[in-house]
Amino acid sequence: MWRLFWSSQRRMLKLWLQCWKSGCDPERRGFHRVALVLLWPAVCLLQCLHWVGFILDALLFRGDHRVEIVEPLFVIGPPRSGTTHLHRVLAKDRRYSTFRTWECLFGLSISARKLILAVAVADGWFGRPGKRLLSAIERRLWSKLDDVHPFSLTAPEEDFLCLLPLGWCFILIVLFPHSDVLWQVAMLDRQEGDRARADWVRWYRRCVQKHLYVHGSGKRFLSKNPSFSGSVETLMEAFPDARFIVCSRDPEQLVPSQLSALLPGLKAAGFPAMTETLQGRLVELLRLYFQHLDGVARAHPDRLAVIDNTALRYRLKPALERAFEQLDQPLDEELRQALAEIGQEAGRVKSAHRYRLQDFDLSADDIHRGFADVYRRWRFNASGSVIR
Repeated sequence: MWRLFWSSQRRMLKLWLQCWKSGCDPERRGFHRVALVLLWPAVCLLQCLHWVGFILDALLFRGDHRVEIVEPLFVIGPPRSGTTHLHRVLAKDRRYSTFRTWECLFGLSISARKLILAVAVADGWFGRPGKRLLSAIERRLWSKLDDVHPFSLTAPEEDFLCLLPLGWCFILIVLFPHSDVLWQVAMLDRQEGDRARADWVRWYRRCVQKHLYVHGSGKRFLSKNPSFSGSVETLMEAFPDARFIVCSRDPEQLVPSQLSALLPGLKAAGFPAMTETLQGRLVELLRLYFQHLDGVARAHPDRLAVIDNTALRYRLKPALERAFEQLDQPLDEELRQALAEIGQEAGRVKSAHRYRLQDFDLSADDIHRGFADVYRRWRFNASGSVIR
């Protein structure tokens, strides 16, 4: 792990040096560049605390590396395809355990997680003033993002945030849109270097083992990560008995939704608008995700099931029943009974997130031409997405 630590520090340092070089991202406003230069060391320090926690774990909790990860379930798919909704539905199943936001950001190690949980228990003794304060801060800071992606420290969240200490979390593309390393991580299955993939797997497996060590080794691990769509084969090798549910959505709707969802983060990072180059790379990445998932689904129909976004909203219960049957996995009876009600509520919810292809100088014809291979192989309808 020491080699992995030093390689991650070099990677974080390279990202920091990019902040100083105006040529790396000339579109960024000067004020935001200075702010990032000043704040990035604090971000790196927080990531180093995870490594300190891992060292403490080696001294205090020596059995975590023996925790078995049995039949984990991964929710993947291109971003803005319904993965968040499905993840939070499946998280209601008591058989599963999944990362919460605070665990990804502050409690990757067993030591840190147990410390934070102990503080939460102590907070409860005094009527939970700390929890109320955090909730108020969250509403103040993140309520405007609810229509794009609801955020809460205690909610189930994408565990690609676990990769922040390595500098391999794809969300960093908002801060460093020209980083080739981050773009490469987005399609890890296509990387030739075995060492990088092995390091990625080693770190991620250890994070999952530590999570299950705290929450119960008898639990099944549940993960949700759109950015893992380019790492599905790597995950299959790392977890030979894993199952995958892929969410899909018509690219004509998905593309503007994803581009629009990134605008607030880009503006906060100092970019007044999305550049044509960045937009092109993002659209191409979405196309590659569809293409890659299509190939994996054809090769492993017993391990990967596909559900369309429309089915998630209006026909959740039958869609999930078919998916679990395809994967030869039992559907918990308690969850089965709750699915009908959850599905009806999802169908009635109207998102306030508004987006149009025209806002990005795109048309429906542009999408259908660019994603022609996707439309030839995928159907997008209310009965669920079917790979031809």
